Amino acid sequence: MKSKTMDRRDFLKLQASLALSSSSLLSLLGAFSPLRAEAFSDYKALVCLFLEGGNDAFNMIVPTSDAAYHDYAQIRGKLSVPGEALFPLKNTDYGLYNMPAMQEMFNSDKLAIIANVGTLIRPVTKEEFEAGIDNPPQLFSHIDQQKQWMTANSTAIEASGWAARAANLLESMNDFTNISVDGSNFMQSGGAKPAFEISGDIHPFDSYGYADPGSKAAFDGILHQIIQREVESDHLLVKAYADNQIKNIEYRESVSEALESAAAFDFISTLDNEPGIPLAKQLEMIAKLISVHSQLPNAPKRQIFFARLHGFDHHDLQTTDHPLKLNYLNNALREFQDALESMQLSDQVTTFTASDFGRSLVPNGNGTDHGWGGHALVMGGAVRGGRIYGEIPELKMTAGGYTSRYITNSGRVIPTTSVEQYLATLASWFGAYSTSELERIFPNLNRFDEKNLGFI
Repeated sequence: MKSKTMDRRDFLKLQASLALSSSSLLSLLGAFSPLRAEAFSDYKALVCLFLEGGNDAFNMIVPTSDAAYHDYAQIRGKLSVPGEALFPLKNTDYGLYNMPAMQEMFNSDKLAIIANVGTLIRPVTKEEFEAGIDNPPQLFSHIDQQKQWMTANSTAIEASGWAARAANLLESMNDFTNISVDGSNFMQSGGAKPAFEISGDIHPFDSYGYADPGSKAAFDGILHQIIQREVESDHLLVKAYADNQIKNIEYRESVSEALESAAAFDFISTLDNEPGIPLAKQLEMIAKLISVHSQLPNAPKRQIFFARLHGFDHHDLQTTDHPLKLNYLNNALREFQDALESMQLSDQVTTFTASDFGRSLVPNGNGTDHGWGGHALVMGGAVRGGRIYGEIPELKMTAGGYTSRYITNSGRVIPTTSVEQYLATLASWFGAYSTSELERIFPNLNRFDEKNLGFI
């Protein structure tokens, strides 16, 4: 292999590709003491799939009975999905749109639906919403609602995400507890240890062409020397940044070596014009990392992964684009679950969806406006599947307006399940946290009567 000279621009590009986030530098300057005294002997992982932009969940899960479907179609108008494209869910009057694999998983008790979940300060009535009483701040703003979902707090600005706080309380927490395969996110930021972030594949440094394979150690030494100048700085943040970058190099090499023995997966799901890193490739990387979790430094027993599918902000082209995204999501999740089952890890890995918010029920041109409540999917062998948890509001109108007390005058759906209830149920399975620990992770959980929804 012919080596080449690395200039300043190339070096900066290389630094930018390092896997460990430097966005949590402040977390390097302070310690977080876990409450938990014992370490885990088993392995468990949570996989969050964030549907960015606001998934129209009321077109993902649709009534199937003749009367209810007629009411749904009357409200949704030209955005209503064809009844023949629905895949019926057992023991319910609902079907999944364009998601046959998810129907199969629901009907075989490996998938649950969490109905009408969203950000809440406390349970809210339609009258209180219309009067502006205790509504979450910046309710229909993408960035604000993403942050409230990922920090699990609509009453205060959190400096850390719920996954970071969950990791802080683990005795077995290490640098590979939180892993993102789609860059930085609020959910995993601000913890005692920064999230390990991957953008695309992980390559060993000698594959970049800046050194002969036999001189990798010398190449790593050069990088260390460059960064060492910052380590010797008197500035606290500069020193923390430099230490973080040195750790990046070491961890990238460790992960690269571990992945050499990873299970051979090749997800084939595709979506035309998908922005960013394809979801199927993100899930494929997560499957590979799970397959070698025991070979990562300190062999983490608990891991939280973050993946993201972009492009759900359908103000236009919803009738053509949304079905394609749902089917792509269906196929990618099926491939991921097949991979877990091939490793006999289905019972130990739970995958769940989240999104900014739902959409308005009434059309706005060829799309929809930002909404509020929406449905989520939870998948895995440990899931008590084959059930819809929570309440799906009746989609019906009369001359006096919507009959449901959870649908606002503007056609937005008020959540009947809070983000805290949803995520706390997942966290309880993941870490077996005590009540006091759950309240540290989810400060507003005590505002809701049902703390555990029982779906896992």
